[in-house]
Amino acid sequence: MADTPTPTGGLAEAVRHLAPYAPVMGGAMLSMAFGERLTIRGKVLSAGAGLLMALFVAPFVVDIITAVWPWGDAPASLAPVIGFGCGAFGMTILSGLMQALAKYSKDPLSLVRVQIGGVIITGGARDPDGAGR
Repeated sequence: MADTPTPTGGLAEAVRHLAPYAPVMGGAMLSMAFGERLTIRGKVLSAGAGLLMALFVAPFVVDIITAVWPWGDAPASLAPVIGFGCGAFGMTILSGLMQALAKYSKDPLSLVRVQIGGVIITGGARDPDGAGR
Protein backbone atom coordinates (compact mmCIF):
# COMPACT_ATOMS: atom_id res chain seq x y z
CA MET A 1 0.00 0.00 0.00
CA ALA A 2 2.83 2.41 0.74
CA ASP A 3 4.21 2.00 -2.77
CA THR A 4 0.85 2.68 -4.45
CA PRO A 5 0.96 5.95 -6.37
CA THR A 6 -1.53 8.70 -5.61
CA PRO A 7 -4.52 8.41 -7.94
CA THR A 8 -4.69 10.99 -10.67
CA GLY A 9 -7.35 11.92 -13.15
CA GLY A 10 -10.48 14.01 -13.27
CA LEU A 11 -12.43 12.16 -10.59
CA ALA A 12 -9.51 12.10 -8.14
CA GLU A 13 -8.91 15.83 -8.64
CA ALA A 14 -12.59 16.60 -8.14
CA VAL A 15 -12.69 14.57 -4.91
CA ARG A 16 -9.50 16.26 -3.72
CA HIS A 17 -11.00 19.72 -4.26
CA LEU A 18 -14.46 18.91 -2.86
CA ALA A 19 -13.39 16.89 0.20
CA PRO A 20 -12.88 19.96 2.44
CA TYR A 21 -16.54 20.87 1.86
CA ALA A 22 -17.87 17.51 3.08
CA PRO A 23 -18.53 18.84 6.62
CA VAL A 24 -20.34 21.81 5.08
CA MET A 25 -22.61 19.52 3.10
CA GLY A 26 -23.19 17.46 6.24
CA GLY A 27 -24.26 20.63 8.02
CA ALA A 28 -26.58 21.44 5.12
CA MET A 29 -28.30 18.07 5.39
CA LEU A 30 -28.52 18.30 9.17
CA SER A 31 -30.02 21.76 9.25
CA MET A 32 -32.75 20.90 6.74
CA ALA A 33 -34.64 19.60 9.77
CA PHE A 34 -35.05 23.20 10.96
CA GLY A 35 -36.98 24.20 7.84
CA GLU A 36 -39.77 21.64 7.93
CA ARG A 37 -42.38 24.22 6.96
CA LEU A 38 -40.36 25.68 4.09
CA THR A 39 -41.12 25.16 0.42
CA ILE A 40 -38.56 23.67 -1.93
CA ARG A 41 -37.55 27.20 -2.99
CA GLY A 42 -37.09 28.16 0.68
CA LYS A 43 -34.94 25.10 1.33
CA VAL A 44 -32.78 25.85 -1.72
CA LEU A 45 -32.35 29.46 -0.57
CA SER A 46 -31.54 28.23 2.92
CA ALA A 47 -28.94 25.80 1.57
CA GLY A 48 -27.46 28.60 -0.54
CA ALA A 49 -27.21 30.85 2.51
CA GLY A 50 -25.44 28.10 4.43
CA LEU A 51 -23.02 27.54 1.57
CA LEU A 52 -22.26 31.25 1.32
CA MET A 53 -21.68 31.44 5.06
CA ALA A 54 -19.33 28.46 4.87
CA LEU A 55 -17.44 29.88 1.89
CA PHE A 56 -17.12 33.51 2.93
CA VAL A 57 -17.65 33.81 6.69
CA ALA A 58 -15.95 30.62 7.89
CA PRO A 59 -12.48 31.50 6.50
CA PHE A 60 -12.73 34.90 8.20
CA VAL A 61 -13.62 33.23 11.51
CA VAL A 62 -10.77 30.72 11.10
CA ASP A 63 -8.32 33.58 10.46
CA ILE A 64 -9.46 35.36 13.61
CA ILE A 65 -9.19 32.20 15.70
CA THR A 66 -5.72 31.35 14.37
CA ALA A 67 -4.57 34.91 15.10
CA VAL A 68 -5.56 34.69 18.75
CA TRP A 69 -4.85 30.97 19.31
CA PRO A 70 -2.88 30.87 22.59
CA TRP A 71 -1.07 27.52 22.12
CA GLY A 72 1.09 28.14 19.05
CA ASP A 73 -0.36 27.14 15.69
CA ALA A 74 -4.06 26.37 15.50
CA PRO A 75 -4.91 22.78 14.49
CA ALA A 76 -5.63 22.17 10.82
CA SER A 77 -8.82 20.32 11.68
CA LEU A 78 -10.30 23.57 12.96
CA ALA A 79 -11.32 24.84 9.50
CA PRO A 80 -13.85 22.08 8.65
CA VAL A 81 -15.44 22.36 12.09
CA ILE A 82 -15.83 26.13 11.73
CA GLY A 83 -17.16 25.65 8.18
CA PHE A 84 -19.73 23.18 9.45
CA GLY A 85 -20.83 25.50 12.22
CA CYS A 86 -21.04 28.60 10.02
CA GLY A 87 -22.98 26.73 7.33
CA ALA A 88 -25.46 25.28 9.79
CA PHE A 89 -25.84 28.67 11.49
CA GLY A 90 -26.46 30.42 8.16
CA MET A 91 -29.07 27.89 7.12
CA THR A 92 -30.83 27.98 10.46
CA ILE A 93 -30.96 31.78 10.56
CA LEU A 94 -32.30 32.03 7.00
CA SER A 95 -34.78 29.23 7.64
CA GLY A 96 -36.22 31.07 10.62
CA LEU A 97 -36.26 34.33 8.70
CA MET A 98 -38.08 32.73 5.76
CA GLN A 99 -40.70 31.23 8.08
CA ALA A 100 -41.24 34.59 9.80
CA LEU A 101 -41.53 36.37 6.45
CA ALA A 102 -44.07 33.81 5.27
CA LYS A 103 -46.09 34.27 8.47
CA TYR A 104 -46.13 38.07 8.43
CA SER A 105 -46.54 38.44 4.65
CA LYS A 106 -50.09 37.11 5.01
CA ASP A 107 -50.96 39.81 7.56
CA PRO A 108 -48.25 42.51 7.70
CA LEU A 109 -50.30 44.80 9.92
CA SER A 110 -50.21 42.22 12.70
CA LEU A 111 -46.82 43.68 13.62
CA VAL A 112 -48.42 47.03 14.43
CA ARG A 113 -49.35 47.33 18.09
CA VAL A 114 -49.95 50.61 19.89
CA GLN A 115 -50.76 51.01 23.57
CA ILE A 116 -52.45 54.20 24.75
CA GLY A 117 -53.06 54.05 28.46
CA GLY A 118 -54.79 50.74 29.11
CA VAL A 119 -56.04 50.30 25.53
CA ILE A 120 -54.04 48.14 23.10
CA ILE A 121 -54.69 48.79 19.40
CA THR A 122 -53.49 46.17 16.92
CA GLY A 123 -53.44 46.57 13.17
CA GLY A 124 -53.88 42.96 12.12
CA ALA A 125 -56.92 40.79 11.72
CA ARG A 126 -58.36 39.48 14.96
CA ASP A 127 -57.95 35.87 15.96
CA PRO A 128 -61.04 33.74 15.27
CA ASP A 129 -61.31 32.75 18.92
CA GLY A 130 -60.88 36.35 20.10
CA ALA A 131 -58.01 35.41 22.43
CA GLY A 132 -55.67 38.06 21.08
CA ARG A 133 -51.97 37.54 20.48
